[in-house]
Amino acid sequence: MRIAIIGAGVVGAAIAWELTSVQGWEVAVYEAQPAPAQGVTAAALGLLMAVLSDRGTTKRLASLQRYHEILTDATLPGNRRGILRLYEDTATWVKVEKMAVRRQRQGWSLELLTVADLQARFPVVNSHGWVGAVLSPQEWQLQPAPLTAYWLHRATEQGGQVHYNTPVLQVLPGQPLRLVLRQGEVTCDALVVSAGLGSTQIPGLSAPFRLEPVLGQAVEVWCPELADYPVIYGQETAIVPQASGSVWVGATVEARTTPDPATWEQLWQRAVAMCPVLQGKTWQRQWYGLRPRPVDQTAPIVQNDPHCPWVIWATGHYRNGVLLAPWTAQEVKRRLWELASATSSMGK
Repeated sequence: MRIAIIGAGVVGAAIAWELTSVQGWEVAVYEAQPAPAQGVTAAALGLLMAVLSDRGTTKRLASLQRYHEILTDATLPGNRRGILRLYEDTATWVKVEKMAVRRQRQGWSLELLTVADLQARFPVVNSHGWVGAVLSPQEWQLQPAPLTAYWLHRATEQGGQVHYNTPVLQVLPGQPLRLVLRQGEVTCDALVVSAGLGSTQIPGLSAPFRLEPVLGQAVEVWCPELADYPVIYGQETAIVPQASGSVWVGATVEARTTPDPATWEQLWQRAVAMCPVLQGKTWQRQWYGLRPRPVDQTAPIVQNDPHCPWVIWATGHYRNGVLLAPWTAQEVKRRLWELASATSSMGK
């Protein structure tokens, strides 16, 4: 079976790696940009937050487990010291305490910290204003661009092809499907659309959903004092230390589509309040990107097209593209298996 994937972001890369592991499947990725991870993936922080989530828990935990299965021995930049989540609301903290017990029974390692524990264990964190904290050592942070490159490299090792500077100009229906490229036409038996916000803008395809752009933004500073710390997360703000001594500071989501100095400053001040050691650090780099959020539909969107089941939509991951990439890849593979099996049965 010949499979085409539109989009070489982190989700498309994970799908490519997963599908190239199937003998007899020929996989080709088409990316409009000159390099991978140039779109929404570039705006991600790469947090694998799943254990204490109360929405989409099954998908999140399955994807996190998959990361531990496939990347434990892989050398990829990021922070594997866990995630330290800070809580300021008593009612929320009570719910988290109960949830933590359930997760521990399911085999996830969690350490609940009092304010005194927080001050003793993590002295650079401002302990005032919090009612408790949870250290989750099995939740990681991975730098999205190297992760994407890793999966694409593994996909090519398994026989897949990756084409950069190759936008899909049009999709012509039929069996096989025909993709119009600048270089001409190519055909495929199945098409996976994983192009972020661009997924709904491909001529010849009519997406059965709508996506809206939501801003994600971050800054990078040099702060070696945090090099041995886990990710620190509170008030929708993440402080992400790297082993190199740099620290990423980012907001998970912002209800706007263009950055402005005021929102950058608000983000930074929240981080400084959480971790005063950041005060006075010079911004080395700042970046932002637009994340695809489904309108009136739960994220992510992983479904067969209602008019052409051989087109599979795998997009709209909102702020969980990195986290849910392995789950999405497995779900796409499952759907393709079902299609292939059904076609084989009909042929008999």
